[in-house]
Amino acid sequence: MNFLLLLFALLPTATLAADSDITVSDAWIREAPPGAAMLAAYMKIHNSGSTKRILAGVDSPHFSHVMLHKSVVMDGIAKMLHQDNIEIPPGETLILQPGSFHLMMTAPEKPLQRGQSAEFVLHMKNGENITVTATVKRASDADS
Repeated sequence: MNFLLLLFALLPTATLAADSDITVSDAWIREAPPGAAMLAAYMKIHNSGSTKRILAGVDSPHFSHVMLHKSVVMDGIAKMLHQDNIEIPPGETLILQPGSFHLMMTAPEKPLQRGQSAEFVLHMKNGENITVTATVKRASDADS
């Protein structure tokens, strides 16, 4: 009897933990020339919750390393700055796009061609992991 009471007491917690206020859309990888050692990926990450969320890291079985970066122009020179994490305010969308925040991936496991896809795991600071599939596209096709 005590076991059943404990089980029912934990059910609402388990259900709440399974619900995520983070949704990801429009995930894509920029098509790169054959043999490219670095690739870039982009996506939209929406926080529909009432508290800020923090993207703390990303990994992928398809790449040896995935980094959070931001492109900036400083003193007329374009640079990519490594980001330890990226905050997503409540009700806002973090847009990873060319010329701004993005993912940089090193050493692809195998060459990726247009139409193929790769999986990423987004690690939120609160411990939540979100799996995302991104399709390889040409930059000119990304809006379609």
